[in-house]
Amino acid sequence: MDNLAAKVQQAVDTQRPEIVAFLKELVQINTYSGNPEGINRVGKMVASGMPARLSHRAVNDYKGVNHHIYTNQDSASQPIVIVGHLDTVFPPDSEFQEFTESEEKLFGPGTADMKGGIAVMVYALRILEEFKILENIPLRCLINGDEETGSGSSYNLIRDLAQGAAYGLVFECGGLEGEVVKARRGIRRYKLSVTGKARHAGVKGGAKASAVVEISQMVLALENMNDPEKGISINVGLISGGTVTNMVPDHAVANFEFRFWDGDAEDEVLEKIKEVVKKPQNPECSAVIECDHRRPAGCPVDGTDHIYKMVKTAAKELGQKVGQESRGGTSDANFLIDEGIPTLDGMGPIGDMDHSPDEYILRESLFERIALTAVLLHKLAAGE
Repeated sequence: MDNLAAKVQQAVDTQRPEIVAFLKELVQINTYSGNPEGINRVGKMVASGMPARLSHRAVNDYKGVNHHIYTNQDSASQPIVIVGHLDTVFPPDSEFQEFTESEEKLFGPGTADMKGGIAVMVYALRILEEFKILENIPLRCLINGDEETGSGSSYNLIRDLAQGAAYGLVFECGGLEGEVVKARRGIRRYKLSVTGKARHAGVKGGAKASAVVEISQMVLALENMNDPEKGISINVGLISGGTVTNMVPDHAVANFEFRFWDGDAEDEVLEKIKEVVKKPQNPECSAVIECDHRRPAGCPVDGTDHIYKMVKTAAKELGQKVGQESRGGTSDANFLIDEGIPTLDGMGPIGDMDHSPDEYILRESLFERIALTAVLLHKLAAGE
């Protein structure tokens, strides 16, 4: 084992109980995206755990959520950007609130998505500071509080931090075989509104301009655009319309999303959607769409193979194995990649069942990923 790798591994091993206790404390405070108070409490805990040498500032958004920015050698060229998030999908009244553990697994809301990743970030940086290596690493770090709702108030911060950066690392959970993530699909979410003409449902004669009928036909047209071979998925997840049964409905709304692997597929599907919307089958109906969320496709860019090679090298020095994969879900890595930054996601602990009451990470992987991140950051900064 390489000398630094051995020292890092020993440092992690001596802090195992402390690391688990830190993660437990994070997990047992509810940080649902709609709970600014909980998010900010955990943000303060993380801030108190970060190395003191890092400059820190909090950016408060319009919902009262603090996003935290940490920098080291901020004026240095080609810094490394690392990104994580505090928020989860579990409301305060959810039954899934507690941290529990077994010999092999750590359970709880956010263990995988992604308070486990936050613990990896904090302790990797602390260990680098302990060995007086952190001072030599040009670093920009963002820990936001709105990733689960699309990073609507923090994505510009991510893009700003990406300017001039050399590499990006994002700490969503790793794959079950130890994979890190090299690519993610993009996503667009839309609200489709259809307007018809109201009248009494019992009146005879003439075709009716039902907004519900029209939107139903549009929904079928949208769903028919699914193309698994091209990695295009469309899902209409919510639909509503009308008021009472004896009235022809004059309004209907559907919410849908589509996902794609690259910009060409995104443009192709968007044109098809626009054609459906602008040509209702009933000429007395009309429709409009509004995009309320977009993350660009996260296709590998120049330099991605190099950073993956560096991860493999660091893992080998630590006696670990990593692979790589592409994921259909999105993350803040999409924004870094869209800025042209070679980025790997899935740097957090190995985990599964996120967004469910069975969410967990593998205990050993928590310690492994701390060591892996510390060694990798040193290698990236050293230009190895």
